[in-house]
Amino acid sequence: MKNLFKLLFLFSLVAATSSCAAQKRPPKQDNVVTPADGAKKSAENKNRKWEEYETKKNHHNEIQDKATKKRMKESLKKSKSHGSPNRVPWYKKLFW
Repeated sequence: MKNLFKLLFLFSLVAATSSCAAQKRPPKQDNVVTPADGAKKSAENKNRKWEEYETKKNHHNEIQDKATKKRMKESLKKSKSHGSPNRVPWYKKLFW
């Protein structure tokens, strides 16, 4: 009988400690990277790269002389007129 009480007592202690251990929560993590953080970081990098590109482009345009600026402007106009997105392909012009 004493052995049965000892066995039940030990079993209850083991069961109580395992259930108490299951109740503990893990510590909260501080530095967790979420998809939103990754998207925000990539957006910041994209904006930074765009700003760097704009400043370099402006600097390049500023250091050109008057004749070069005029030539750049004319070539830009030509490229816009020849490569517009609404341009009709040559094969459609033939069979209209």
